[in-house]
Amino acid sequence: MATHFSNKWLVLGIDLFTIAVSFFLAYLIRFNLSMSFSMSKLTLQLPMVVLIVLMAFLITGSYKGLFEHSGAQDVYKVFRAIGLSSLLLFGLMVINHTWQVSPEFNIPFSIIIIYSLLSIVGLTASHFVIKVFYNALVNKTSKK
Repeated sequence: MATHFSNKWLVLGIDLFTIAVSFFLAYLIRFNLSMSFSMSKLTLQLPMVVLIVLMAFLITGSYKGLFEHSGAQDVYKVFRAIGLSSLLLFGLMVINHTWQVSPEFNIPFSIIIIYSLLSIVGLTASHFVIKVFYNALVNKTSKK
């Protein structure tokens, strides 16, 4: 039970790291692979995006049961979590743009779209790699 508990939090940590990398890569792609964007805006936006995605992960439970579920069901959970987080981000950007709550937090819609696509691919790939390593580890320890 303790191993299962630690496994899901490890997966959640890897997922959040993947989200952070995807968001940074979305900025790079949006600005033609150059660092011509405001790093101060990125450093302000990144923690908020990770927090929103964390809420989406906790709501959808996408990080739970990774080791028990099939590949298709895992992809569906990832898609639901990223879809929810993207909708939340779009909503926040519309509210922020309408009422000018914080101009520094305005994330271009193109970055949210790119981030969403990169995240789905990145999370699906990372979950596949985690499962492969986990199964190899389980098979290795069961042969002893």
